[in-house]
Amino acid sequence: MSNKLEHNNIPLDSVSASWKWMGKPLKRFEDRRLLLGDTAFVDDLDIPDLLYVAILRSPYAHAKLLKVDLSGALKVPGVVTAIDGDTAKAVTKTIPSYAVATLKPEEYCLATKKVRYVGEAVAAVVATDPAVAEDAIEEIKVQYEPLLAVIDAEKAVNSKSNFVYDSFGTNAVGHNHALWGNVDEAFRSADQTLKERISVQRFSSTPLEPLAVIAKFDRFTQELTLWCNAQMTGHVMMGLSEMLGMPTNKIRLIVQDIGGGFGIKTRPWRPLAIASLLAMRTNGKPVKYIEDRREHMMAAGMTAGGIFDVEVAFKNDGKILGFRLHEINNDGASLQYAGTYSSMRATLINGSYDIRNIEWDSYTTLTNECPSMPNRGVGKPGMVYIVERMIEFVAQRLKMDPAEIRRRNFIPANKFPYATPSGRVYDSGNYPALLRKALEIVEYDKLREKQAELRKNGKYIGIGLATYVHGASAHSREIEGISIKIDAKGNIVANSGSPDMGTGHTTTISQIIAEELGVNPESITVDHFDSNFSPWTPYSGTHANKFSGPDVEVTLQAAKKLRAKVVAIGANLLEANPIDIELEDGKIFVKGSRERYKTLAEIARASYQNPKLLPEGVEPGLEETAIGNTPLATGAFMTDAKYEVGSMHQLVTGPGSPTSFMTYPSSAHVAVVEVDMETGELKILNYVIVHDCGRIINPLIVQGQVQGNAVHGIGVALLEQFVYDEDGQLLTSSFVDYLKPTTCEVPNIIDDHVVTPSPRSSIGIKGVGEGESLGPLASLANAVEDAIAPLGGDFRIHSLPITPEKIYELVKRAQKQRNRT
Repeated sequence: MSNKLEHNNIPLDSVSASWKWMGKPLKRFEDRRLLLGDTAFVDDLDIPDLLYVAILRSPYAHAKLLKVDLSGALKVPGVVTAIDGDTAKAVTKTIPSYAVATLKPEEYCLATKKVRYVGEAVAAVVATDPAVAEDAIEEIKVQYEPLLAVIDAEKAVNSKSNFVYDSFGTNAVGHNHALWGNVDEAFRSADQTLKERISVQRFSSTPLEPLAVIAKFDRFTQELTLWCNAQMTGHVMMGLSEMLGMPTNKIRLIVQDIGGGFGIKTRPWRPLAIASLLAMRTNGKPVKYIEDRREHMMAAGMTAGGIFDVEVAFKNDGKILGFRLHEINNDGASLQYAGTYSSMRATLINGSYDIRNIEWDSYTTLTNECPSMPNRGVGKPGMVYIVERMIEFVAQRLKMDPAEIRRRNFIPANKFPYATPSGRVYDSGNYPALLRKALEIVEYDKLREKQAELRKNGKYIGIGLATYVHGASAHSREIEGISIKIDAKGNIVANSGSPDMGTGHTTTISQIIAEELGVNPESITVDHFDSNFSPWTPYSGTHANKFSGPDVEVTLQAAKKLRAKVVAIGANLLEANPIDIELEDGKIFVKGSRERYKTLAEIARASYQNPKLLPEGVEPGLEETAIGNTPLATGAFMTDAKYEVGSMHQLVTGPGSPTSFMTYPSSAHVAVVEVDMETGELKILNYVIVHDCGRIINPLIVQGQVQGNAVHGIGVALLEQFVYDEDGQLLTSSFVDYLKPTTCEVPNIIDDHVVTPSPRSSIGIKGVGEGESLGPLASLANAVEDAIAPLGGDFRIHSLPITPEKIYELVKRAQKQRNRT
């Protein structure tokens, strides 16, 4: 895979031009350790007296659970203990619901009364050896009474008899409806309308390291210690405390290296609770559970699938007046995260376009499939796909260039901050500039000429665009914590509430601190998360591009507080005015007189060992903790508008917390593909991304995020799909059947950027950890349709992934119709 990023050509302004360490493409400090295998993933940890966990999982998608007999497993030599759903129900509470507040959760970490999807945990065993544990679960006798599986989400919405949860009396557990603007008038005044049905499949980012946990319970102190790879440390602390009935100060959560997360590891309640319960029954010995790949595919979680009926009203000049969106979301068999994919769509309902008249009708439906869980973008890939495909459909109908129709509908650059119909407020952007730069890079006009020439020779290339907004920097009311300490010898240690899961936090935090304290970032240590020492909040962790929001803000706040203290002490020692003090290269010196200086070690010595040298009012010690966010974050939504449809974050804030993002980065994607009309084979010839994530702290890390995002999106667009048969059996439970893009499928990706600083960020940044995974779904679909356009007819891609089989059938149908006419 080749790529391009001109690190030295990043647009600078008076703020970024003054940076010494921020804005520089430093290689990640943690990479050397990881590449040499000096890692601390859960499976690497050497903890004495380990016992091993195996989990028995349901072979049925839907069945009554009549009896679980553990006696056979308990007789196996080496087995220490075993538990089932009755055990869990007796000593724990149900798994908390995140978004749906109207129904009472019934799920425990192990199944009770019914099993509701293939792979649901039924019982668990602890043994002295992993193989013994696996053998023992085969000795557990379970009596099932199979039931008809609920698989079709559209049928499930209106089902009157077959329910995933009998007590709910429905499978449609959530319904959002909103009417913004005057939709009826938009359709009455339209020159044309069109209606299409499209869908998005269920998929997952499948991190290389599956879910993993080691649990140890001290029966004397009644303290539970967990070593795990959870992303959302705050939610784990809050959720486990609730489920286990334990105060948070009796739960110690330690998160070291994480082998990728992508959302799937945000709320692993089931394995963490199972391991915790087992650890409480082993007389102080720790228990270890490492999910295997098949378990991960069956039960760790996946996206919600969606069926979308889109009706759009527009003028003959390409101006879109409004649209109606009716959607049915398949959230699998759990309330745990159900409804979130639906609610998140309201945040980006009109994308990058100035469309004010919208009707949104959304159903959240349960089926007997794996529960939905967060996955890179949560709902945003679907919303971008809907809007960008809608724009393309209108362009096709009007025979208008897809770039031109976007220009005619973009939110103008002078309209920011821009309040969307749903009450979210975009902070900054210049969408025409993004598209213009992307088209320049790909040489769009020349490419169109080349496309026409190639078609004459029987070679069909297509060009697909996607221009969109992607919310970032987490939800606007989230807060984070960090502590920064200069120790007695002048060394700097930081401890954040958010773990690094390969996202470069260690390096970026160091760059921010180094900028404020005038030291080399490589001299800074960033510790792993440990709830006994790390400041944390209910929102702590890594998700939704959160690092660019509250994480950066509190790092700046703590570093600035520490700088002020260092400056005060240095000025006192140097007998200078604090406003004349500068920090650089680990020295504190007087401006214009660099021979007069004190080292950071000397400042620390004075602070920790000789308080008499401290200025009046300055206390000994050099440590600052910041918890919070910028107050500007609340400007991300309109308090006097209908900003909330459905409820979010009820686990930590209660129903009704707004779902607006703190910042709104944006992107333009251009895909160039070639379609083989005889085989349906698709080849990506070129892929261009121009993004706007505001100012950039580390261009190299940003490029890594952009490239990795794009590969995820390409996989979803072309390859990835969880497939269930009519009985609810998962047919894609390994990488033999669930296809991922390899280096052979990944194209040349050229990335560049436009910078519009965010006014909500103290340094003008926006998030970049999810956005580029959204564009390929639409850009590649649009490119394929553009490639086969010469065949004529109105043949469109209605579902993902875009497999060779689908392209082949589309081409053959188009050719057949052309031959008839």
